[in-house]
Amino acid sequence: MSESFPFTAIVNQERMKRALVLNAVNPDIGGVLIRGERGTAKSTAVRALADVLPDQEVVTDCPYGCPPTDPERMCGECRQRRKNGELLSAETRPMRVVDLPLNATEDRVTGTLDLEAAVTEGRQRFEPGILAAANRNVLYVDEVNLLDDHIVDVLLDAAAMGENVVEREGVSHRHPAEFVLVGTMNPEEGPLRPQLLDRFGLVVDVKGVEDVDERIEISDRRGAFDADPAAFRDAYAEEERDLTRRIVDARDRLDDVTVPDDIATAISESAVDHRVPGLRGDIAVRRTAATIAAFDGAGEVRDRDLAEAQTLALAHRLPTDMRAATDAGEAVLLPDDAEPEEVADTADSADEGSDGRVPINGGRNDLITDAETTYPIDRTAIDPPQDRTLRDDYGRRVPSKIRMRSGRYVGARRQDDVDDVAIDATVRAAARRQHRRSDADSDGIDVWSQDLRQAIRERNAEALLVLVVDASGSVMNGPQMRETKRAVLSLLEDAYRTRDRVAVVAFRGQSAQVYVDPTRNVDRARRRVSELRVGGNTPLCHGLASAYDLVERERRRNEDVYPLVVVFSDGKANVPYNDGADPETEALRIASAYGEADIETAYVDTGYGLNDAKYSLWSDEDALAAKREEFEWNRTLADAMDGQYVPLIELPDGEYIES
Repeated sequence: MSESFPFTAIVNQERMKRALVLNAVNPDIGGVLIRGERGTAKSTAVRALADVLPDQEVVTDCPYGCPPTDPERMCGECRQRRKNGELLSAETRPMRVVDLPLNATEDRVTGTLDLEAAVTEGRQRFEPGILAAANRNVLYVDEVNLLDDHIVDVLLDAAAMGENVVEREGVSHRHPAEFVLVGTMNPEEGPLRPQLLDRFGLVVDVKGVEDVDERIEISDRRGAFDADPAAFRDAYAEEERDLTRRIVDARDRLDDVTVPDDIATAISESAVDHRVPGLRGDIAVRRTAATIAAFDGAGEVRDRDLAEAQTLALAHRLPTDMRAATDAGEAVLLPDDAEPEEVADTADSADEGSDGRVPINGGRNDLITDAETTYPIDRTAIDPPQDRTLRDDYGRRVPSKIRMRSGRYVGARRQDDVDDVAIDATVRAAARRQHRRSDADSDGIDVWSQDLRQAIRERNAEALLVLVVDASGSVMNGPQMRETKRAVLSLLEDAYRTRDRVAVVAFRGQSAQVYVDPTRNVDRARRRVSELRVGGNTPLCHGLASAYDLVERERRRNEDVYPLVVVFSDGKANVPYNDGADPETEALRIASAYGEADIETAYVDTGYGLNDAKYSLWSDEDALAAKREEFEWNRTLADAMDGQYVPLIELPDGEYIES
């Protein structure tokens, strides 16, 4: 018996629970993505769903749980057995919620060659993976936005075709893979690939409960469950059974629900009016509306069913300018007669700091947030020559070969202490001497230790771009401030294009602060940068130390992370890291730690800005000499970091003319 928290005991979050139940009634809706902050019962609700899912009839000995009476949805083996006249044995099983872990290898997801059969029986046999277990069930991916790209591609292929096709390692196999895809994510950890977002039939944005009475009720129920899970579940058992009955009844009447002509017209007209690309939106709204009517016991789709379905199934498909973003990332449908800006002005969560209307920087000149003010970055200026991770034509980091038991299998090699067997290469190595064996020893394949081959896998290196921004008074002043901010925003735009994670460290006054923890949510980084306060002294030592500590923490969490630290400063260090020490001497000491730790760096000299190309700001020799001395000091800092020295003027890609 499951020990999960009862689905019907979850307080509030009605839209999330509704979306999950609708997919249980009609898996053809296409799954649901649940977005929200921590502590909003996302994972609890998904795991609790398993206990209210109805039973289904399956072929007893089929690893894919094929339906015994529907040849079109059977695997090849069940279909052939039925064609041969065999009576397929059937049994009833409950639908399941199958987890797809973030660290799952592609072989684990798609299935692979059965090693035991290969080495003991001398024949190939397919070993089903997670997609096989998910067939006709719910496939759940927590933190789906953090899933490796190559696993996302596998999911997209399976979702599009309704089957899983494996063609590698000498194996060619296919089987049905029809599943309800349920994903949960925290938007602050980064966005979801648009291709995968579009595959979700429904999207729900959830927020934390703010009502005091409801928060007390949540705490009381959680305490009661933790104290005695069995008794708590018994208290909700009847409600759970009643919900399961309602799901079954809704399934039975779903095919009889009609969609009036005016409703069908309204669905397509709304999609056209809101410039929804493709037809997935129309189909998802229609299916969802019919499912809502069936679950509520209605015989035809009503206006309120359509309105609810559009909110769930259409909002995330709108073009960007047709949405109003809430704090949870919820997309809001525009009224038919409203302009996008009218909704944006009335949205509860309009971020006044992010659109320039209200500066949040203590009265100093506000940061540039208009994307049109940014420029393309010259990556050769900041990417070190020894960068081991190349980029493809689109700027994304391409896969790198790694010694980990994750990633796509790409080859094999000889190695002592093999811990990830390359099955095909091992069998080929052993096959060369099988002819020497006697007939008495002919069963299976004789594999020796020297036959074992280590699998070589590749995955995208996880790039982390750390921007260390000098927000002191010496930098953030006049044209120099403007160009520094423009450069920071341009690098954030570049990180969005290349799908790198970003972090921002700012230093001013007497200390440094991590303004943005590592994230793929570039919009959040831009908003935080727009709130950056400026002025005061230049604690360069603190900024360098804070960024170094951040990178080391990330390396401990993930040994495959590839950091690049870009420092924006004029180098005028005037705050010691330790009392009584010389700030410049300490800055050099801390900078040298980057090179010793093999952390790639670039130092952008903000003192050499776009207006300084020909030293046009200085008319006398003394001022020119002082400026040249500053440049040499910053070069010394860059050398101490073993990094690239980049005058601010050289950061744009190609010829740049300031407007």
